[in-house]
Amino acid sequence: MKLEVIGQQGIKYQETIDYAVILKKEGEFAILDKHVQTLTTVHNEFIKLVQNDLVFYLYVQSGAVVYKDRLLRIFAMSAELARSKEDAVKLVTRIEKEASEKAKKQNVDYSQLEKELREQITKAKAGHI
Repeated sequence: MKLEVIGQQGIKYQETIDYAVILKKEGEFAILDKHVQTLTTVHNEFIKLVQNDLVFYLYVQSGAVVYKDRLLRIFAMSAELARSKEDAVKLVTRIEKEASEKAKKQNVDYSQLEKELREQITKAKAGHI
């Protein structure tokens, strides 16, 4: 079956796999080739992807899994692929931390720009007629 992992910027991963196992907190289930149409949500959960002897784990923070017509699509807000569950979680954690630090820096930059703009308006006496 074909696999597509679709993130916010488009297709993140595309591969052919033998089967996938959705590892949810409530239990797990496998999706094999010719499986019935399936739709489920995932939140901070793993999907085990098997291709021949290779096993990978996809950590999905928030998303949906759709299987139809031999195509497994995983729509995810954030997802990372690794050889182990632990490595996948580390990747997502690192990426989130970097994004958070970038957002904080941008907020500081905007605060500084706003302060400078107020000072320039005051100096120019633009608020006074």
